[in-house]
Amino acid sequence: MPKLVCLLTALMLISGAATAHSWYPKECCHDKDCRPIPCAELTVTANGDLMWKGVLYFSSPMLRDSLDGQCHVCVEGLNANIPYYLPLCVFVPHATS
Repeated sequence: MPKLVCLLTALMLISGAATAHSWYPKECCHDKDCRPIPCAELTVTANGDLMWKGVLYFSSPMLRDSLDGQCHVCVEGLNANIPYYLPLCVFVPHATS
């Protein structure tokens, strides 16, 4: 019985990790551009946009409600075609647009 409990627990952890960020919308994140970040890395600008690491700006249309209560940024870049980050969207707890 203890082996069965351990096996079931391991399966739940694995399946939970695999689907933890499956809620990222395709139009924003493309399943590869999003990553969790500490919410403290985001600051609000004077006009209400969000800034990440003092460089990337996310305007109101890019602001999304986080489904897991954590902060996430979705940025495209650092590949052969785009040598810089392009902000796509940002997820914050209880976002209002």
